[in-house]
Amino acid sequence: MRPFARALVRAAARPAAMAAALTMSQMAAAAPIDGETARGMLYPEGTGARIALNGQAALSETDQKTLRILVETNGFGYFGAIAFSPDEGLMTEALQGAFDFHDVSAASAAAVAACNALRAPGTRPCIVAAQVFPDGYRAGRLEVSQSAGAAFAAQAGASGDTALAASRASGAFGLGTGAGAGAAALAACNAKAPKRDCRVVIEN
Repeated sequence: MRPFARALVRAAARPAAMAAALTMSQMAAAAPIDGETARGMLYPEGTGARIALNGQAALSETDQKTLRILVETNGFGYFGAIAFSPDEGLMTEALQGAFDFHDVSAASAAAVAACNALRAPGTRPCIVAAQVFPDGYRAGRLEVSQSAGAAFAAQAGASGDTALAASRASGAFGLGTGAGAGAAALAACNAKAPKRDCRVVIEN
């Protein structure tokens, strides 16, 4: 989570089309996927992020342009979300974002919680203004954060077992290699995840 007020002040306006709302999906609660299958389901290296604006948030044209530029120029990783209080607008410290999560619903929940913690007393609760997805997003692909996907892909060709564990609540992840790769990945992830909710999602 991070405040965006200063970055928004610097953002310049430019035309942008409205993005369609996309379905929020959750990480599967099934057994870990093997590495070969996972590599075919992950987004290819170099996949960029795209923004989907909330059509129910009553964003002005200027707000829409500003949010697009904010995401495009700062390189925020997917999956992500930006939340604000409708009573305060975008130009406040309550504007908060959560990025590089393993699915967009978890990122949205984190952004809204961070925003609500900072909004002024008596203002309406925060809502999601925009969400960040991989370019070419479609249901059915393995959903892990941009950083986690890149880190696992970098292990391609490594000898021995490899594993990736991920925390849905925080976006933390951990890698493990060699004997006991799954346990090592889980320990590395839980060491960074406040709720220690990590689970192994990919394991050879």
